[in-house]
Amino acid sequence: MEDTPEANILLNYIRENKETNVTDEIDSYLKESINVNTIVDVYTVEQLKVKALRSEGRADPFYGILYAYISTLNIDDETTKVVRNRCSSCGYIVNESSNTFTFCNKDSSRLKSVFLSFDLLVDLTDHTGTLHSCSLTGSIAEETLGCTLISSHRARAGLKVSILSCKLADPTEASRNLAGQGHT
Repeated sequence: MEDTPEANILLNYIRENKETNVTDEIDSYLKESINVNTIVDVYTVEQLKVKALRSEGRADPFYGILYAYISTLNIDDETTKVVRNRCSSCGYIVNESSNTFTFCNKDSSRLKSVFLSFDLLVDLTDHTGTLHSCSLTGSIAEETLGCTLISSHRARAGLKVSILSCKLADPTEASRNLAGQGHT
């Protein structure tokens, strides 16, 4: 079997993007197009799970407020990356070995630089249950954790829910919702 240039290009693309999250494009679109101040529907974990089951595989996103706490934040697991490199132009996850993203959809005429970004999976829990493996990334993760990432030459290489905003809730409002007395 003979190698063709097209096959080599495809193979290189797959190798470079094997760590890229398939939903990066959707996440990027959602973050750019959603005004979180317009979201008013309040859900419980149980309501979100029921709504997801009813959608039967359709990927139509819906938005709401969830009064919950982070019940799992595992940053010690060796199989999970906490920090990833992202393309400075489009925000896609970049292959760590190359530190460049050659398939940027913003301006493909030149290679892009990268920036460090949190890429965490957390569990969110309220009085009705737990949502596992929720995505907490980028500036929202920095805001939630109260810290930022700084690049260092000494640094080592190395049901989908995306959190669009996270802030400390009013204690009275949060306790009312965590106790199941909130408005839905």
